[in-house]
Amino acid sequence: MVARSAGFSRWPRWLAAFSIVVLCSAVLFSADKKVWFLDFAEVSETLKLFADSGLPGSDIADATAWDKWIRDQDAEVRARIDRGVEDSISNLILYGTSYTNLPRLGGTETAVDEEGKISEAARARIHALFLALGAAEAATRNERVAIVRDFLKRKGIARDGVQKFLTENLERFAAEQRAYQKKLEDAGSSGDQGQVMLARGTLYQTRGLSADTSLLPNYALEDSLRVLAAKGVLAPGKIRRIAVIGPGLDFSDKRDGYDFYPLQTIQPFAVMEAVLRQKLGNAEEIEVVTLDLNPGVNAHVAKLARDARAGRAYTVQLPRDTAADWAPAAVSYWEHFGEILGVPARPIPVPPALGGVALRAVAIAPRFASRVTPMDLNVVTQRVELEPGQGFDLVIATNILVYYDRFQQALAMASIARMMNPGGIFLANNALPAQHAESLEFLGRRTVAYASNGSYGDDVVVYRRR
Repeated sequence: MVARSAGFSRWPRWLAAFSIVVLCSAVLFSADKKVWFLDFAEVSETLKLFADSGLPGSDIADATAWDKWIRDQDAEVRARIDRGVEDSISNLILYGTSYTNLPRLGGTETAVDEEGKISEAARARIHALFLALGAAEAATRNERVAIVRDFLKRKGIARDGVQKFLTENLERFAAEQRAYQKKLEDAGSSGDQGQVMLARGTLYQTRGLSADTSLLPNYALEDSLRVLAAKGVLAPGKIRRIAVIGPGLDFSDKRDGYDFYPLQTIQPFAVMEAVLRQKLGNAEEIEVVTLDLNPGVNAHVAKLARDARAGRAYTVQLPRDTAADWAPAAVSYWEHFGEILGVPARPIPVPPALGGVALRAVAIAPRFASRVTPMDLNVVTQRVELEPGQGFDLVIATNILVYYDRFQQALAMASIARMMNPGGIFLANNALPAQHAESLEFLGRRTVAYASNGSYGDDVVVYRRR
């Protein structure tokens, strides 16, 4: 664990001024660039590839029908954001420690009984959150409680209906988790590896779009970039502009459900640092554009960039469960995260209920945090107009495309390809359709283990823009 004095993360005034000079010395990506819906001509190749798939939208044969469908599709996808918030609320009930001292639950299997009805332990935690929502001080001090309160208000759920809503929402969430597990088991029992890959790759195609994230996929990305650099696929200093699709915002950490630190986003900085560590880009030129359709994520990224331009660092908390048997390389990644982009900061105290959690904190320097730009864009239905040579050299999409069917994934790949510079690299962590835009060349797949025994990890797939 790294612990320094509270003042260690404060940036000297000369350094803040230097940050502003650096910012002004280069023209950054503008979030005001025109965003277009994918038009019929742009997706004609994808439509031909999926003509016999039977998937929604794949049989459209004229531009007028397509223009209507793609806009309806965009609205449908964006409507899934609220369901993602509801999923995050359920995770907060299961694992949260910021609003209660009650024991955390082990997962959805302990939240409901065999008939899918709420357990007494889960009911107690629901009541604890209900009490926190009604406490003015807690709702002001605890930003997650405040977000839940505001969400319930927007949905028109009165105080006397809150516990009923939270109960039914958790039961729904638990039922969906069981259904996902059964889908994977059925695919595995079929003996058809293609069915297994399809099930895994589209597992959440009807699920709410949650913003929760975790650190480890970024280790897999850095490891993959290291190998690509070693093989000469990526040349030194060639990556300038990076797109991170769905950068994530930790409401309740995707893997462990931690909620004891402020909302934060990690991936924009993790990818930026990975590129710099592998000498694939230059600190004076590198920038990250986040592409997301969640207003909360976009607002958070916009604020951290504004704060950085005013000379303020962006501090991230980096928890690690010491009982999780991380592989030594994964632990090393955690230990060194942020050493290029920032300085160690004082970590937030870990709640007693999480005694096995080690925590580091890093203050990201303003000169780097100011080089992140958010853009509201749905990569399945939209693209941004970019001039030749002004596209992305690296595109990242982890735990994103698994929320869509194969046709939607292929549309996203077509959109991504149009926004990339020739020779650019696209990395994702789930299997994607073999039928995709010809301009994306599949280079291979790399398995990265997170656990010492290899029990869990990620498969990173790599594409290159022709």
